[in-house]
Amino acid sequence: MGRALEPQELDDVVQLVTKGSKAPASTLRRVAETQRAALVVELRRYGEDSVASKVESMPVGRMGSILARGMKIAFTGTMLLTALCLAAVEEVEGLSRPLARKRRKPAT
Repeated sequence: MGRALEPQELDDVVQLVTKGSKAPASTLRRVAETQRAALVVELRRYGEDSVASKVESMPVGRMGSILARGMKIAFTGTMLLTALCLAAVEEVEGLSRPLARKRRKPAT
C-alpha cells in the first residue's frame, strides 16, 4: 500500500490542480522531480536500469516529451506506468521496443 502524502506534497497537488501551469515555479519543479523519480523507479522494476540512469539526468523538456508520448501509448489500452516506461525507452534510445521484463519486479 502507498504512503500518505506529506503536507508539502498535498499543497503541490492542490496548486497544480487549481492553477495548472500558472502554479508557482517551485511547485512545478517539485512535481516534475516527483514524476521523474517515480518513472525511474518503474523503469528499474521493468529491468531498464540503463534507461533509468539516463532519465535521472534528463532535461525537463525531454521529460515532458516522455509524459506526452506515454499518454498517447496509454490511450491504446496499455497500462499507464507501462506506457510511460515504453515512452522513456523510445525517447532515450530513439526507437520503440518491448521492455526488458514483461512483469515488474516487486517494489522494494
